[in-house]
Amino acid sequence: MEQQHSQAADLSLVDSLDEEVIKRRAYLAGIFEHLPIYGSEAFWSAVETPSMKSALPLEVLVKCLRSLVTKGDIEGRNRILTVIIRHIQVSNEYWLRSVLNTLSLRVEEQQAFFSDLYADLCEHLIRMLIDPTRIFWEENFQHCLRFERKHVYHAFMVREGRWQHSPDKLPERIPRKHIDSLDTMLVHAGDETMAFEMDDEGAQRALLTVEYAEIPRLVLRLPEKLQAVVWLIFWEGRTETDTARILEVSDRTVRKRKHEALELLREELHTRRDEWL
Repeated sequence: MEQQHSQAADLSLVDSLDEEVIKRRAYLAGIFEHLPIYGSEAFWSAVETPSMKSALPLEVLVKCLRSLVTKGDIEGRNRILTVIIRHIQVSNEYWLRSVLNTLSLRVEEQQAFFSDLYADLCEHLIRMLIDPTRIFWEENFQHCLRFERKHVYHAFMVREGRWQHSPDKLPERIPRKHIDSLDTMLVHAGDETMAFEMDDEGAQRALLTVEYAEIPRLVLRLPEKLQAVVWLIFWEGRTETDTARILEVSDRTVRKRKHEALELLREELHTRRDEWL
């Protein structure tokens, strides 16, 4: 009986989270659609307001930015980029100090690391923000920001020679035997196509636990619709049914996208096997 109550509570929580996602999407879309005419004084007043209380959500600013990228409006694009970078400057600087304080650095070294890492982060963020295929930035800016910070920091530390592969450290890549196990194919009843499944628990666990390895970077190169399925299923632990509800597609579509995404990742991992093995 207690187990049934627990399962019911879990399902209720999932439904609640899904409703919040849908509501937030509608909320952000409503703000974007009701913005003043682009280029007007009212538009730029809304975009560049210095008040954080009345500032537009960062997701909306990203959507505005990308519409200008599509139009080829470089001046407008740069103005909005400046606003976004300014809005996240304090939190980025706090994050930088936090991670650098964990290192044993002299004062001058810490200052140099701070400047270089901040420059790397800004450069990387700008590339992400002006890329219209990175739709997640328009839905959950802070989640994407946290993710990118981790990988910029990892790349920076490797480049600076602070992080190296240790023979005593377990590899963060998916083991070769688990990559091979991803070839398992199953046929779903009533479905004319082969649906790709990952039955090997070791492979799934490895994919779920990879944090700083190459997998997340490879996922970011996938088409946006495939990225969404990978993030929701393997990073957030959603079921195919939950993922279908969030993305407003059928379960079958989710299975096909997961199959396509994992196939692309598997092919890319195979091409890099000489480097990783």
